[in-house]
Formats: sequence, C-alpha cells, structure tokens
Amino acid sequence: MRAALLALVLAAACTGEVEQQIGLFEPIRVPDGELLDDEPPLVEAGPKVTSLDTSSGILTVGQRDRLLSGRTTEDAHAIAVRFDGLGSGWWVRPVQDKNPMFPGERDFQLRHDIGGGAPPGVHKLLLAAIDEAGRRGPAFEADVCIRDDGLPDNLNACDATIPPPALVITLAWDQDVDLDLVVETPSGKKIAHATPTSGEKVETEVPAGVVEDPTTGRLSRDSNAGCAIDGRNGESVVFQEPPARGTYLIYADLFDACGAPGTLFSAAVYRRVERDDGTFALVEDARTGGALVDLQATGGGQTPLYVMASKQP
Repeated sequence: MRAALLALVLAAACTGEVEQQIGLFEPIRVPDGELLDDEPPLVEAGPKVTSLDTSSGILTVGQRDRLLSGRTTEDAHAIAVRFDGLGSGWWVRPVQDKNPMFPGERDFQLRHDIGGGAPPGVHKLLLAAIDEAGRRGPAFEADVCIRDDGLPDNLNACDATIPPPALVITLAWDQDVDLDLVVETPSGKKIAHATPTSGEKVETEVPAGVVEDPTTGRLSRDSNAGCAIDGRNGESVVFQEPPARGTYLIYADLFDACGAPGTLFSAAVYRRVERDDGTFALVEDARTGGALVDLQATGGGQTPLYVMASKQP
C-alpha cells in the first residue's frame, strides 16, 4: 500500500465529500472509511493499538452505527479494522489528536455497521494502527459474537452449551413492506401481530402464567408495522419448549406494500438438536419461498397466503 492511497483515505474521511458505496456486502462496514484492496505491509515494530473501548462484545446482524474507540501510539496516522478470516480487506480511517491524559498516544473512533450477511457465531475482530507509509503494526484482537435476531437462539451462537428454543418459525422478506407472519396452532389459535402469543385470553387478556409458559409461542416483533420501516424485514414465532403435537400452519399476510411493487419472502422452521457432547444447535428443518405483489395487500382484512405446514411430533 502506498502513501498516496493513505492520503486519499485521509482526504475522503476528513471532507466527507466522497460517498462510500463499496463494501455493501462486507461483514463489517465503516461508512466514513475506505476499504483497502491490498493487505498493508506488516511491520512488527510499527504503530500499535494500545487500548480499546466498546459497549459490548455481542454484535447483531444488520446493526448500524456501533462505536469502537480507543488509543494508538503517536506514530499512527490511521486505524484499520476487519474480522479475522471474513471479508475482503481492512477498513481504514484517520486517527485523532494526541491524548493529553496519555502522553505518546492518540485517540481514535470508528463508527461501523455489521453486515446483513455477517455469519453468526464467535469471531475475532482485528484492529491495527497504520503508519505514515501505509504499513500496519501488530493486530489487536478482540473476541466478539455475532447474533442474528431474525433467528432468536438464546445466544446459542455465542455459547453452544446454552439451549436454543425448541421451535422457531421465521419469515423474512427483501423489500420494505409491512408483511406479517401468521402461525396457526393445531387448536386453531393464530399467532400474529394482533394476537402475539398462542395463549388463550381469559376475558380481555392472556393470563401471565400462560404467557410465561415456555411451551407458549410468542411473536418476536411486528416488523415494519404501519410502514414504519425498521430495517429488519423479518418476524419469528418462538417456542422455548416443545409445543403441543400436531400440524402448525404458516401464512404470510401482506398488510401494506408501503409503496413497493411487492416482495419476495422465505419462511423456515428450525428445531433444537442436542449433540452427543452436551452442546446444542438450532437446525433448519424446512424452508420454502414465495412472492407477493402490492395488489395482494390485505390491510389485515382478508385470508393470508398459505405458505407451508410443519408437523410437531
């Protein structure tokens, strides 16, 4: 990597005049940084990251505007970040001024997004300080875990000894529309945005004991409700423990197309599996996809689109 490239990084980050469009499919993205095409030369005696501050080591797929801050040695001109073994390169942006409280060190801040395709699980986040010639010092490693809240797993992706839910039914779609997951239980009870659990009401509400029952199914969220786009484009129904036996019917209900011509969607069923070593996994049992157009928007007043059935043994 040449000094001219580093100069371009510094200029783009300082002026804000270059809109960053590359790296949209990277597992991590720094909107006000630059993605390097080449690996910067490693110099063991080069600048170093001396400290790192972060609010949490648990990251969420699709999460935006997370902050990493810390300090480098004063010979650093830029800070670089990437996941170990993931993505196509380092994201870089300039470091800040010297820190008067820590002589010989500079501050840095990195605001970053977690990509929609980032693989759930435990990963190493690497940070490196870059010198004036575009060379990097030794990597600073931080263990993090990426979770996908579109597939609630009780943090099983971070620790396989934690049991995930017994049954998870998901619906995901590719356009900013108000699409609702509807799951009909063997008893005929429908779990949807208006009735978000499988529990039956007593008079006007579902008893607290029923809601807390781990065999009760719960809707995770009402994504894009009323066309208030939340960036998730997904819903799930979660049963922490095995629910009643029988056939569960899965529907997709296009409440409002929100100005989009339609959407593609995918529904999936996941089940808990216990391995021989005592760890657990959430394993996909069935999946199917489909499409809906704006003319099929029901406003919640018509029969939703049948997608598939899942039999609970």
